[in-house]
Amino acid sequence: MKIKDVVKLILLYLSILASIMVNGCSEILNIDEVPGVKERGGDFIINLKDNTGFMQKLFGKGSVPNAIVRLKSNSLGTEYSFVSDSSGNVRITGLISDSYFISIKRGMLPQELEAIFGAYTKDYVLVNKETKAIELSAGGVSEYEIRLDTISKSALVISEIYASGPTGAGLYYHDKYIEIYNQSEYIQYLDSMIIAIVYSSSYLGLNYRDDPEYIHSKSIWIFPGNGTDHPILPGQFIVCAEDAINHTMNAPQSVDLSNSDFEFYKDDAPDIDNPSIPNMIRIYQPSGNDWLIGGEKGAIIIARLGVNSLIPYSEEFLIPYKNVIDGVEYMADPTKINEKTLNPIIDAGTTGGIQFYTGKSMERKSVFVNNMNELADENNSSLDFIIITKPTPNYHSTWIPTEHGK
Repeated sequence: MKIKDVVKLILLYLSILASIMVNGCSEILNIDEVPGVKERGGDFIINLKDNTGFMQKLFGKGSVPNAIVRLKSNSLGTEYSFVSDSSGNVRITGLISDSYFISIKRGMLPQELEAIFGAYTKDYVLVNKETKAIELSAGGVSEYEIRLDTISKSALVISEIYASGPTGAGLYYHDKYIEIYNQSEYIQYLDSMIIAIVYSSSYLGLNYRDDPEYIHSKSIWIFPGNGTDHPILPGQFIVCAEDAINHTMNAPQSVDLSNSDFEFYKDDAPDIDNPSIPNMIRIYQPSGNDWLIGGEKGAIIIARLGVNSLIPYSEEFLIPYKNVIDGVEYMADPTKINEKTLNPIIDAGTTGGIQFYTGKSMERKSVFVNNMNELADENNSSLDFIIITKPTPNYHSTWIPTEHGK
């Protein structure tokens, strides 16, 4: 090849490279640039319909006005809030195409309930029980109908899960805990209530998310007591610690759990027991030296049923969904909803996104209702939980502590 031909090839190569750097490959290859699906905006209408007959009785039509509609982008985590109009419609403009978690709540005013029932009945709320996520896609469906049903608020909720482990202490993981909160107006009792870890195994290919009736578990513990021995007051937090000790002695960036309310103590293993803290009762956990929840992913429920009502299944026990009070799932990547292990009936979403040994914790969001602090409870951890930089046992990160937390 002659020198002048080599020079021509080099110049052609440099010309193509410069064009790619300036214009991108699509122009060189004569391909039209197509924006990613998440870059496309669209206009949508969500129409809310009432399944209960309340709206028909009040307004002569089945649409639901004045409902709060919350959307959260699964991919980006961006949240939006809307209020339905007098026709029960929410008109949305310019949202990017994505899968969105949706939470709808329409509280019933005392005068409305009096008109329906003849007397005030508290704690009736219209919510979206069935539809927990929708796909908003430009060029796709532009109008959605979502039907609402009534629920009564859960008195007890899981308010915090600390599972990641502290920073600067190697592989120290003994400071994990679960916190429970009473957000009702009445004393509740923890006696014989179950805390269970939802079982799945990616190694064995076992995932019971789609079981229509039951939670599967290989770690089931209950609170001690005979019915009224362990009250939890309105606005009170209860901490159940893996080990109820001052963990800052071993890990300076950890937390003091020596004043926890309960402790998981496995008496057939080299576990730590704080004799001044009541022990949870182990019903079933055949392996491990301690109660142990996953650092980056896992799912936990609280439930009420007699121990004799637990159903044996292979090497697990089954807990009916109808007995579950609350449940929370967390994942290393909370956007991967298709990998959930907890049925959407219990938790439609997932929190998490926390790496091992970062000291971060998962805390239920605070909301202000009727001049009081409450915790969000949409049965959707994608909407209900936030990540905080350090654990907050027995209190909420945004509240000023009072006698009963309210």
